[in-house]
Amino acid sequence: MSRTTLVAASAALLVVLGTLTACDPSADPAASASSAAPAPAGSAADSPAAAPSGKAVPAPSQNTGAGATDGVPASAWTASNGVPMAAQYHWGSLAAAAKAVGNPKFEFEQLCLTPRDPSNDLADWKGPAAQATVNSGRNVADWQVQQTIVHFPGTSSGGAQMAHALFRGLADELNACGKSAKGATVKVTSTGGDAGNSDLAATVTVPESGGGSYTLHQYLSLTGRTVTELALWSDHPTHPWSAPADTAVLKSLEAPLCSAFKDC
Repeated sequence: MSRTTLVAASAALLVVLGTLTACDPSADPAASASSAAPAPAGSAADSPAAAPSGKAVPAPSQNTGAGATDGVPASAWTASNGVPMAAQYHWGSLAAAAKAVGNPKFEFEQLCLTPRDPSNDLADWKGPAAQATVNSGRNVADWQVQQTIVHFPGTSSGGAQMAHALFRGLADELNACGKSAKGATVKVTSTGGDAGNSDLAATVTVPESGGGSYTLHQYLSLTGRTVTELALWSDHPTHPWSAPADTAVLKSLEAPLCSAFKDC
């Protein structure tokens, strides 16, 4: 199953409707995104989202250092040696591969063909968002890695509420993968978080029509005002899956974000 085919199939199911809404940051990340309350009005710096009929507010640039993308500094990316399977694949730099993206789709959304809740669509959002993909350099069926970073800048509670709403919606989507992709199974291997931060890790397996299966190891994190993923996937891996404990991988994912954005 090629990733290009998955992207095309997913795009046909996604509908651009509405904008980000906010929710109570103390709410359960796995709760339904449809119950999110509207975000309170805030300052321009704290309101990067805009309705389709309005004007999106550009996020302030935080471009610093080699490999930085607009609004996402190079220091925010996970170090190559913190990515699972690093000993086998010696991953290239995620920071060097990073590109600014609009309305980014997380890897599991493409594999599971899950439509994002319209309230969490980022089509009209102009804040900092970037994505990096690296592979082993051997073949496209072997393990590949993607990190996506979406940051909500600002100083009041609005950005934190929008980040929480996005994370909660993504968690709902991930848990629904078994319904949107025929035969898919989702095994959540860990959940955690405190003081406004949340994370989860899961393994997604989707059978392929020609036999075999497509396996995705998905890590999601809400770190301060930043929502991020680290995803590794393959349908014909050269090496069997091997990774540190979920808590160790998530720490490698979250620590650079706390340092780069200073909002944890």
